[in-house]
Amino acid sequence: MLTRSATHAIRAMVALAGLTPGEYGRTAQIAELAGVPRNYLGKLLFLMGRRGLVESQRGLGGGYRLARRAEEISLHDVIDSVEDIARWNECAFGEKTCSEEHPCALHGRWSRVRDAYFSLLKNTSVAELLASRLTDSGPLGDVVEMGTPNPQRRTQ
Repeated sequence: MLTRSATHAIRAMVALAGLTPGEYGRTAQIAELAGVPRNYLGKLLFLMGRRGLVESQRGLGGGYRLARRAEEISLHDVIDSVEDIARWNECAFGEKTCSEEHPCALHGRWSRVRDAYFSLLKNTSVAELLASRLTDSGPLGDVVEMGTPNPQRRTQ
């Protein structure tokens, strides 16, 4: 259910969360850590910056870093910054008149699934994904599988 943009944005945020607090990561470094194409990453970082999720600094020692603590950034925040989550509130069949008062055949079921999905996104933080990746455990490991060495190896 995650688009490629959403997956890349989440991977980038987990990579940024893995940096030393206060450290700026260069675009090339983040792209490599996250397994995201560098040219596409720039667009995602720009969009996430407009939503206050990342901040940038130009010049020597500059780059990108999280604008807030990873514990305070939900997957919903990340995904909503790079795509239109509001479209998920539309009718599953595309009907214009679908609502609680005039439901389509799937309305009740779709509403429950959508609400559960939104709850997962709103209640899962970037920090949780990083922790899951660091311990190589947890149900969200596949979401952030980046094909790079485990960040714990940085300290070895």
